[in-house]
Amino acid sequence: AMGQPIVGRLLQGGYAVQVADLSADLVETAKAAGATVAADSKALGAGKNLVFISVSNAKITEQVICESGGLLDSMDDGGIIVDLGTTPRPKCRELAAAAAAKGKQFLDVPLSGSTPWALEGALAVMVGGDETAFDDILPVLETFGDKIHYLGESGSGQLLKLCHQLAFMATLTGLSEAIAFGERNGQSAETVLKVLGDCVSPRHVIDFMLPMAESGRFDQGGGTLKIFHKDLAAVLDSAADTGISLPLTETIYDYFEQAMTGGRESTSSFGVVQLARDEFYKNG
Repeated sequence: AMGQPIVGRLLQGGYAVQVADLSADLVETAKAAGATVAADSKALGAGKNLVFISVSNAKITEQVICESGGLLDSMDDGGIIVDLGTTPRPKCRELAAAAAAKGKQFLDVPLSGSTPWALEGALAVMVGGDETAFDDILPVLETFGDKIHYLGESGSGQLLKLCHQLAFMATLTGLSEAIAFGERNGQSAETVLKVLGDCVSPRHVIDFMLPMAESGRFDQGGGTLKIFHKDLAAVLDSAADTGISLPLTETIYDYFEQAMTGGRESTSSFGVVQLARDEFYKNG
């Protein structure tokens, strides 16, 4: 979802952009905006010194980078690979080591924000990896991000992205239960969110949810339940890798897993509101 607006921002910034994607529609949109088109990801890397990857999971990221003829083989010496996805921290370190062994650099650069923020160049950007490589691409990052944080060694960007996802989903889950609790006791979702918005609850989540409450629909908005469930799994995997326990995260993970039942994997992440309602109403 982020790839297309980022391509637009790069083109507006005066950069020459070449794209490759399995979606013909996305490729045509990028081409119409001024990008050139590579036949596939292997061709995309040929002769390039900077490649951004924005795909749906770490397995695809690793394949694009490490497969025979992939980016590690095709890019120029000293080339920089930028992973915009949510990739587990251990895998980031593996990819950074593999890149270094072939004279390349790998940066983990997850993002925070929605498509409108990307279109405005207002994303939050979290960067892990070689600092010199970060300095080299900072002007490029500034075309689509206005809150850019260099965080240290490889995997550090992902660590902060996982912290963000954990905090966001814990907030979303708590607000979902607050809505269900309020409704069960005679207050509307709109009223609950307006009052909490004037209190201490995190503002951005409420900004997303209030228009949904006003329309009576919580099946719209940002990422899907499946994507956030995947990110929660990444939080738990990273916690296990560092030997810590996150009981709240495990509970939220189970909550999102339950929310996905019945073919609802592609429902908006805000669909957890309906799960909270169902649980309260079922037990009321």
